[in-house]
Amino acid sequence: MNNKKYNDKHMNDFSKVELEHLAQRGQLIDVRTNEEYALGHINDAKLHPVEEIETFNQPNDKTYYIYCKSGGRSAKASSYLSQQGYDIVNVDGGYTSFEEKNVEIKANRKQFNYSGMQCPGPIVNMSKEIKNSNVGDQIEVTVTDPGFHSDIQSWVKQTGHTLVSLEESNKAIVAVIQKEKPKELEVSHSANGTTIVLFSGELDKAIAAMIIANGAKAAGRDVTIFFTFWGLNALKKYEKVNVKKKGIAKMFDFMLPNSPVRMPISKMNMFGLGNVMMRYVMKKKNVDSLPALMNQAIEQDVKFIACTMSMDVMGITKEELRDEVSYGGVGTYIGDTEQASHNLFI
Repeated sequence: MNNKKYNDKHMNDFSKVELEHLAQRGQLIDVRTNEEYALGHINDAKLHPVEEIETFNQPNDKTYYIYCKSGGRSAKASSYLSQQGYDIVNVDGGYTSFEEKNVEIKANRKQFNYSGMQCPGPIVNMSKEIKNSNVGDQIEVTVTDPGFHSDIQSWVKQTGHTLVSLEESNKAIVAVIQKEKPKELEVSHSANGTTIVLFSGELDKAIAAMIIANGAKAAGRDVTIFFTFWGLNALKKYEKVNVKKKGIAKMFDFMLPNSPVRMPISKMNMFGLGNVMMRYVMKKKNVDSLPALMNQAIEQDVKFIACTMSMDVMGITKEELRDEVSYGGVGTYIGDTEQASHNLFI
């Protein structure tokens, strides 16, 4: 048996959208009674009363979020399940806190269309509209930038406003945000995070970023690397993916390396010979290669974020990048810096 210690998070740390996404993935567990569940529950949450917690039998390859009415019964269930080897988060505050912040969409909300606008445009314009609104007012924004889905969730956590709904289709992302009172806009900072911006497309600098990231993660820090512009080359798959491109995108594709191992070095590149020499020396000195360092980072749960605006500008598609990559814009990155004590630009 693999005993573990469960973590605590308050219901207010989650947006309604996040909770519903967890529920849809089968990770949100309601441990109240059948009667309480019937009176109201978070959409798609699985019911498993605490009295029957010993019969809990779910795959242990995911984290489960446990809630009750206020936190007492969920703490009991979380303690038991963690002793059985499950990764558990006790959602303190429970359904009572969820009901307090559960907000309905208002018919008189203002609507704004930011289609075609790239990061950080949608966040900047939306922020201006929220600033000019009254407490309790809602705005609906339509955005085509794919990074906005992640950005808006980070933004509301930073500002304290409420993300009432968030829907994504093949055409656009539609979000409804409600303005909250200034006194509720509290941002908590943590000294347990490290954020790195990888702007450079040079092999040695990418290696340096990975070494720092792995070291920081091994020291117990939460690490996020934001890959933007030339740094996106480090995220490419090692085997070239053939994607049809036109115009400027095709020109960028011709100029950029098609694999991380083909990235140039910052000094003495010598038409690619420097890259070969660097990799030879690293292998001889038993220094891990860039692919090995990136795999280590992924195994340690270092977060890789690809800048969607940079991808669009440079004609880089998701098909060309590693499967473990998440996508976002400046809002997502800034959200992670709020939880970091230092930030590096490479």
